[in-house]
Amino acid sequence: MPIYKDIAYIADDNPRHTLDIYVPDQASGSLSLVIFIHGGSWRTGDKSECTVLAQGLVSQSQGKLAVAVINYGLSQRTPDSIRHPAHLHDTIKAVQFLVSSDYPDNHLINRNNIYLLGHSAGAHLASLMVLSDQLDCIASIRGVLGVGGIYDIPGLLELYPDYADFIDMAFDPAQYQEASPQHIAKCRYADAEHIRFLIINSAGDSLIAATHAASFASQLIRTGYNDVELVVRDMGSHFGMLDNEEFWKLATNFV
Repeated sequence: MPIYKDIAYIADDNPRHTLDIYVPDQASGSLSLVIFIHGGSWRTGDKSECTVLAQGLVSQSQGKLAVAVINYGLSQRTPDSIRHPAHLHDTIKAVQFLVSSDYPDNHLINRNNIYLLGHSAGAHLASLMVLSDQLDCIASIRGVLGVGGIYDIPGLLELYPDYADFIDMAFDPAQYQEASPQHIAKCRYADAEHIRFLIINSAGDSLIAATHAASFASQLIRTGYNDVELVVRDMGSHFGMLDNEEFWKLATNFV
């Protein structure tokens, strides 16, 4: 399986602004592209930790899709650390690079059949990206897969008050509503009406309750998004489910 690592999507020599691409063996063209946005509470995580997932998705698809795994800037406990919306801006630049720029084997990619797959904080970024009006290439995005995602920051803090530690590292309290996909989704963004949503939560996830995912899916449906599916079943722990073949099958069947 060809793997192209450390491709810069911003020319600044920052390893947080790089991505890896996984392509099936003997691909002949017109591959769907899944862009994976890792979780880690907007403060941890790296594309190097996602090899098993990326290879699993490519193999499960039987050669029908490629996977790009992106890094993005993370918040730290330093005075000059980035905060929202910097993480979002990085992920938007990565997606727009994959849609419109040259990179290894880009001729094999169908750039009008791209899916965003986000886990935890990555699901927050993927959802926020398509539900706001900041993504110029929205017409190329066909669907969003949110896995163990964070969609409602005030609601999350009601369920888990201890999460204020990492939430406040990444967001100013005045941003909680505007940075929550569930609240943004109350107003339908016309250019995103074609987007399909698959919202997945493992029943074995002890870090994000399935009710959080269900509430987001319900809001999307109330707003008028026509293709929204919620899947809640036990596929392992919050992070463990990413290496679960049952999850890979759900994801590749959606694409």
